[in-house]
Amino acid sequence: MGPLLSAVGLLAAVLLVLAGAWIFTRWAGKNLGGGFAGFGGSGRIEVLDRTNLDRDRAILLIRAGERYLLLGSAPGGLTLLSELTAEEGENWNPPAPSGAPEKPAEFLALLRRLREKK
Repeated sequence: MGPLLSAVGLLAAVLLVLAGAWIFTRWAGKNLGGGFAGFGGSGRIEVLDRTNLDRDRAILLIRAGERYLLLGSAPGGLTLLSELTAEEGENWNPPAPSGAPEKPAEFLALLRRLREKK
């Protein structure tokens, strides 16, 4: 009977640790500012559009407060490609709802304009 009680006690201890970790992560996500905009974040940073270049790289259009940034995302981190003017950012059309067909030509036109500006 002794080994059986030891196994039950060990199982109870593991379950208690797992439950405590789950409760702590839920509390930390809400109270310590974890998460992204829309998932407990402040909502001041928003990804307006994203285009994947390949499996590991993408271009993102971000609104951070009143600023609009074009960022390159790669395994090594994020790179600022360009900062849009307030007019360009405000005129940006958000992507179509998921049920409607996407319009990638608008994003490509924006990239061409930014490349010509340099």
